[in-house]
Amino acid sequence: MSGAIAIVGATGGLGEAVARRLSVRAPVLLGYHRNATRARALVDAIEASGGRAAAACIDLRDPGSVDAFFTGARDSVGELSHVVSATGPAIPLCPLLEVGEAEFRRILETDVIGSFNLLRHAVPMLAGTGGGSITLFVTTAVLRTLENDGMSSIPKTAVAGMVRLAAREAGPHNVRCNAVAPGVIDAGIVHSSFVVSEVAKDVISNCLARTPAARMGQPGEVAALVDFLCSDDAAYVNGQVIGIDGGYSA
Repeated sequence: MSGAIAIVGATGGLGEAVARRLSVRAPVLLGYHRNATRARALVDAIEASGGRAAAACIDLRDPGSVDAFFTGARDSVGELSHVVSATGPAIPLCPLLEVGEAEFRRILETDVIGSFNLLRHAVPMLAGTGGGSITLFVTTAVLRTLENDGMSSIPKTAVAGMVRLAAREAGPHNVRCNAVAPGVIDAGIVHSSFVVSEVAKDVISNCLARTPAARMGQPGEVAALVDFLCSDDAAYVNGQVIGIDGGYSA
């Protein structure tokens, strides 16, 4: 599949690494929620390197916003062959019973309802143009439970379930759907969590201490996995939740 690629959550640490990697071989549409300035800077950087990019606002919680994002893709970067969602709301790292009801609902709405909205629009779009792939980000905590990390693992477990179901239902239409499950990666939430609280710091430290590779992963390593999943080399990879966690989930 040689069409353009949409990357939702492109202004995050991992999203940016994915966008830069994928832009080397295809036009990219960068989806952002609030950070228009960073999205525009990333577009400029990609185009300065010889790539083609555009940016558009998207609120995954709003079906109308998701529809507008995909409807406008063809005019900005061309027909899409791949969709990547590297999104994730800010979450508390704390015991589950300390999470407030409103915060619980906010996170599930963004992660679970948001992923549902994305799949509901992306699958028929790709199926209607010959097929393609969808890659959603989850977390290594869906593969091995980590205490005090429930607001990562609970919603992302639901997302992983949707990925598997979408793979079965969309596969006959030549649409593949997979998930990547990062562990402790040297980007994004890992950096912010270290300064939030001692509990949050311990979640990251404990996960890293249980990781056989004994180091943080690099954003470029995650981007390389996504690049593979968006390539023809991964044409028979479907319905998988692939850990990229240095062995934490082993």
